[in-house]
Amino acid sequence: MRLLDELGQDARFGIRMWLRHPVFAGAAVLTLALATGATTAIYSVLDAAVLRPLPFAEPDRLVQLFGRNWREQRGVPDPLTGPVNYTELDAYRAETSTVERFAGYTTGVRHLAIGSASPARLNSVNADVELFAVLKAEPLLGRTFRPGDALEVAVISERVWRERFGADRSLPGKPISLEGRAFTVVGVMPERFQFPYRGTVVSAALPEPRTDVWIPLEQRRGRLNVVARLKPGVTPEAAGADLRVIAARIEQQQQRPGMQIRVGVRLQALGDVVSAPVRRSLWMLFAAVTLVLAAACANVANLLLARMSVRAREVVTRAALGASQARLARQFMVESLCLGLAGGAGGVAVAWWGSSVLARMAQSRIPRAHEISLDWQAFAFLLAVCAGTAMLFGTAPAFFAARTNAHVITKESGGGATMGRRFASLRDALVIVEVTLAFVLACAASVVMREVVRLRHVDTGMATNRVAVLSLTPRVTARDYQALEDRVGNLPNVRAAGFIQMVPLQNWGWEADFSIRGRAPDPGVRRTTELRYVTPGYFRAMGIRVLRGRGFSAADTADSPVVVVVNDTLARRYFPGQDPVGTVLDRGTIVGVIADVKNVRLDRDPAPELYYAAAQNIAMTSDLGMSLAVQTDGAPEAIIPSVRDAVAEVRPGLAIFNARTMEQVVDDSIADLHLYRWLIGLFASLALLLAAVGLFGVISYMAVARTREFAIRMALGSRGGALAGLVMKKSVILASLGTALGVSATVLLSGVLEQLPIGGAPDAASYTAIAGMIVTIAVVAAAAPALRAATVNPAVALRRD
Repeated sequence: MRLLDELGQDARFGIRMWLRHPVFAGAAVLTLALATGATTAIYSVLDAAVLRPLPFAEPDRLVQLFGRNWREQRGVPDPLTGPVNYTELDAYRAETSTVERFAGYTTGVRHLAIGSASPARLNSVNADVELFAVLKAEPLLGRTFRPGDALEVAVISERVWRERFGADRSLPGKPISLEGRAFTVVGVMPERFQFPYRGTVVSAALPEPRTDVWIPLEQRRGRLNVVARLKPGVTPEAAGADLRVIAARIEQQQQRPGMQIRVGVRLQALGDVVSAPVRRSLWMLFAAVTLVLAAACANVANLLLARMSVRAREVVTRAALGASQARLARQFMVESLCLGLAGGAGGVAVAWWGSSVLARMAQSRIPRAHEISLDWQAFAFLLAVCAGTAMLFGTAPAFFAARTNAHVITKESGGGATMGRRFASLRDALVIVEVTLAFVLACAASVVMREVVRLRHVDTGMATNRVAVLSLTPRVTARDYQALEDRVGNLPNVRAAGFIQMVPLQNWGWEADFSIRGRAPDPGVRRTTELRYVTPGYFRAMGIRVLRGRGFSAADTADSPVVVVVNDTLARRYFPGQDPVGTVLDRGTIVGVIADVKNVRLDRDPAPELYYAAAQNIAMTSDLGMSLAVQTDGAPEAIIPSVRDAVAEVRPGLAIFNARTMEQVVDDSIADLHLYRWLIGLFASLALLLAAVGLFGVISYMAVARTREFAIRMALGSRGGALAGLVMKKSVILASLGTALGVSATVLLSGVLEQLPIGGAPDAASYTAIAGMIVTIAVVAAAAPALRAATVNPAVALRRD
C-alpha cells in the first residue's frame, strides 16, 4: 500500500511538473503522439491482413488447392499455381482420407435488375453447395446453401441487402432477377464475411475486391478454384502427400499415346494464400515506422536530459532531504510513464485517423482491408508501445538521477552546467542515432520515389493521354459491339474507339499454345502466347502502331477466314529474321504485327501476344464483358458523359463502370508504389524533422551551457564569427557522424531493400543528395544558437554568472 501511495505521489508530482512547463511537455507529447499513432496505424493494417487469423471457424484447417495451369508438353515443367480440374476434384473427394470437405468455385459478374433502374453490376461466385459448410460461415439472415438446393437460389451480401433492398428482413424466400433469370434469395451474409479474398482468386478478373452474390455452381466440369477443410489433427503437409498419391494415380490413368498428361496438386494454408501478396511489404512498412518510433524515443530522451540539467538543484535538494537513489530513479521513471501515456492518448487520435485513411487507400490493394480497425488488440499494442517507449526514453534520466552525488554537485558551481557536461556525450549519441535513422528512411523513400518516376516515364507502347476507357457488361453480340464502336467513333471530338476484353495494365490475359502450319514442333520447346480479343478500332483508339501488314477491319467477321495480329515480341521470338505476315497458325493467318504494349505491368517486359478479331471469336470473350477505349481531341474526362449516352442509345441495359482516363489506369497500376511512396516518404519526413529538432536542442543547450566560455573568449578578443563557427561545427560534426553511420547501415540493409516490392537499393546520387540535405538541416538547426553565441555580451554574461 505504501508503494502505491508513493507511486501516486510521484505521478501527481510529475504531472504538476509538466503542467508548469507546457511548451516542453507539449513538444514531447506531440512527438510521441505522432510516432505511436503512426506505428499503431500500420500495426492495425498488418494485424488485419497478416497476423489475425481468418474470420472463420478453425481457420488453421482451411487450405487452398492448386493444380497445373495447362497440359504441358513432355519435358516442360509447370509450377502448381493454377486451378484444379473438376474430374481430379471428384477423385480427391472420393479417395482422400485427410480432407473433410472440398468446395470448388469460379468468379464472375452478375447483373441485378430492380424495376426500371439500370442493372447493378455485382461480383459473383459460382460455388459448390459445400462452400459455406467448408468455411463454417453463418448467415446474418436466412440460411446458406443446402444439399439438394435448386440451381436458382442465391445468397447475397449485407451491402447489397441494405443498399438495394432497404434491409428488408422478409427478403429470404423472395425472387430477384440476375441476368434475366429468377433466383430465390435464401440468405444474407454479414458484412464481415468475405470470400474469396483477392489473394485466393487465381484469375485477376475482378476489378473490385468485395463479393456481392453467391449462387450454386451449374457446370460440373472444367477447372475450378478449390478451398478445403482438413480433418482435425491433419496438417497441410500430410494432406498434400495424401492428395499427391491420388494425383499420381489419375495421371497414370489419363496417359495417351504420343502425349504425356501431367496431374499435380499443391496445398497451402488459406491464411498464407490471402496474406502472401502483401506480407513482405507490410512488414517492411512496419519496420520503417518502428525506426520513426525509435527516433522519437531518442528525441524525447534528449528533451528529458535537457530538463535534467535544469532540474539539478531539485535532484540535489531531494537527495539532501533523504531521498534514496532508487526513489529518485523511480520518480523519473514514473514521470516518463505519465509522459508516454499522455503521448499515447494523442496517439489514439492519430492512429484512428491514420488507420481509416489507410483502409480507404488500400481497400482494393490489400486483402481484408475491410477488417482494418482499432480493436482491443490495437489498443493493447498501443498501450504496450507507450509503456515500452516510456521505459526506453526514461531510462537515461532515471539512471543519471540515481547516480547523482549531491556532495559533488553542491561543491561545484553551476550545478546545471556540471550535469550538462555529464549528459553531453549521451545527448550527442542520441542525436547521432536520430540522424542515422533518418538517413536510412530517407534512402528507402528515395528508392521508392525513383522507381515511381522511372515507371511513370516507361514507354508503354500506347497512347495514355487523351484516352478514356469504360468497361461494359454483360457480354453482347459482335454486331452490337460493332454498332457501339461506330456510334461512339462518330461523336464530336472523338478520333477513334474500339473494344478489348480487358484494358492494358489490368493484368489479365489467357495463355495458350499455338503451332505453325507446316513446321514441325521443336523438341522441348513450347510456343506460348497470351490471347486478347479486340474490335477493329482498338489499335487506333490506343495509338498502337502497326509495324507490318494490317490491323483488323469490319470485313473480319465470323463468316470470313480467321485472321490474327501478333505483337513484335512474338514475331522476334518465334520468327527471328523473318516477316511472319502471311504465316498460317493453328489459330489463324497472321495479317499484321503491332508494336509491343505494356499490357501486364510497367516493370515487366512484354510477353508474346496474339490478338483475335472479337467478331470471329465472340464466344471466347467472357461474361466480364468488354472495355471501350476512346481517343479524343480534348480532355478525355469530358467525353465520358457523351459516351454513356451513346451506349444507352445503341444498347440500353448495359452496365457501365470503371470509367476513367488511361493516365488514371497507369497510375492505378503502380498504386502500390504510390502507397509505399506516401507512407515511407511520410516516415522519412518525420524522422528528418525529429533529427532537426534534436540537433537544434543539443546545439541550443550547448550554446547556453558555454555562454561563460564564449563571454571570456569575446573579452579576450575573439570575434563573433569564430564563436558562431564553433557552434556550427558541432552541429555539422554530429550530422556527419550520423550520416556516416546511416550510409553504413543502409549498405548493410541493401539486401533487405532489394526484397521490397520496388526491388532496388540507393545509388550514389541518392546517398549524396540525402547527405547534403542532412548537412543543410544541421546548418539551419544551428543558425539560431550560432547567432546567439556570436552576439553574446561579455559584461552581461559574466555578471550573471
